[in-house]
Amino acid sequence: MHSLVALMRRFAIDWLGRADASVCAEIMDPSYSILIGGHTLDGRDDAYIPGTLAQLNRFPGLLLSVQDLMLDGERVAMRFTEHGPSAADGGQPAAWSGIGLFTWDGRRLTRNVTEEDYHSRRRQLAQRRSDPVESPAAAPWAALPQAGDEAAEQTVRAWLEAGDLRSVVLDDGWTGQPTPPLLDVTGVRVGELFSAGGSVGFQAVQTGRYLGGLPDTEGREGREAQLSVIGMVEVGADGSVTGRVVRDRVGLRRAVRAA
Repeated sequence: MHSLVALMRRFAIDWLGRADASVCAEIMDPSYSILIGGHTLDGRDDAYIPGTLAQLNRFPGLLLSVQDLMLDGERVAMRFTEHGPSAADGGQPAAWSGIGLFTWDGRRLTRNVTEEDYHSRRRQLAQRRSDPVESPAAAPWAALPQAGDEAAEQTVRAWLEAGDLRSVVLDDGWTGQPTPPLLDVTGVRVGELFSAGGSVGFQAVQTGRYLGGLPDTEGREGREAQLSVIGMVEVGADGSVTGRVVRDRVGLRRAVRAA
């Protein structure tokens, strides 16, 4: 098992799966930070662990299932589903997807940029009906580093800058839920992007005019807003881009309602 994959295995199973915070000192640098939903938890002990334990306490028995894993030796992208019962909702379960891009220093994890589909989680808890858990990868911990592909990176960067993500599966769209575009995109800022073979992981922020499509935002259409998107995609021989993207729909809804 590659050393970085072994860290990710401990992250998924020993830390999140068992809610054992003592593992964090072994797998994360003290400066470990996470950017999620537009917020940064900076510092392993002061911010990240307390913030994550709050969620684990809200969803006691939470599990993380890994659907995809790719790495170039320095960074790793992981697509996953978190699922478990909500203590605040009488034990009602929910299952929501996420994608994380992790960096390490050769020994421990140092940074994570993640989006989780909290919009889907809210819907499931409100409707009191959980989505299914997507089938996990057969052998995610057997993943090996692959060399980057500059051409694939350039293709994905151009695809992101075009602003049209309809060629991929967005958010919980794989379950049949509607996933409208939400923004008339006028600009894109790419924050993270790396490849392993023909697979590319990225995080970007779209800027544009809100098109509607989220609950309780009627009358806010046309307002300028930003939307964080994170994805794991494949570039085909014909230059096509397919794969999965998770968007911060909760953050967008909050921003357009507050504007």
